[in-house]
Amino acid sequence: MPHCITYTEEIEEHGNCQQQPALTTGEKYLHEVDGQKRLRIVKSVHFDKYVWENVAQWTTVIEEYDEKEYKMRILPINIGTPGYSEVPVFIAQSLIGVLTCDKEKVEGELFIPSHIGIWAIRGVAPYGFYDCQRLKTVVIDSPVAIAYEYAFAKSGVTDMTFNEEVPAMLHITALDDCENLPKFNKLYDKPFKGKYLMRGGDAFREWEDEVHRQFF
Repeated sequence: MPHCITYTEEIEEHGNCQQQPALTTGEKYLHEVDGQKRLRIVKSVHFDKYVWENVAQWTTVIEEYDEKEYKMRILPINIGTPGYSEVPVFIAQSLIGVLTCDKEKVEGELFIPSHIGIWAIRGVAPYGFYDCQRLKTVVIDSPVAIAYEYAFAKSGVTDMTFNEEVPAMLHITALDDCENLPKFNKLYDKPFKGKYLMRGGDAFREWEDEVHRQFF
């Protein structure tokens, strides 16, 4: 299981310009610890309070995977088209995503397969393709069954396609702030092809447990 890191920082203000921590929510990067690279996903960076006068306290929460818990692999993009390219992606405990430094490489159609080589993929990691502005279309294969929190949020996605046989579950935040998507009721409207539901809270976690039992 990933290790959760939570720490606070006290940062001084300068006039009306509030300094903030260097990390931002949704950032995914490799960090070296004792000579080993670890995958870090920043789950939240938020202001807590003013400690005194011009000093503010911020809290950062990071999910960290060690070298045994993730792999870096290559994912083809725009398969069978002139826009074909290959993008480095991480697979962390069977969840796929792209590092922040590589997000501009995710352009056009993204096909998320059930496997990359011998590595099974059961879903899209939290913030997996967050802020991928050049992403337009997402095709999710069976049994990729879950898209976690903010998986495609703030991306340029305009359309998605899901498997017709195995239903998928998206976290209700998975498509937040996707300005190129038509407005729809996430719990009831079904603008995409295939079988899927959008849920949050206990309903989402219950589905996650069921996916583990059925497929993994």
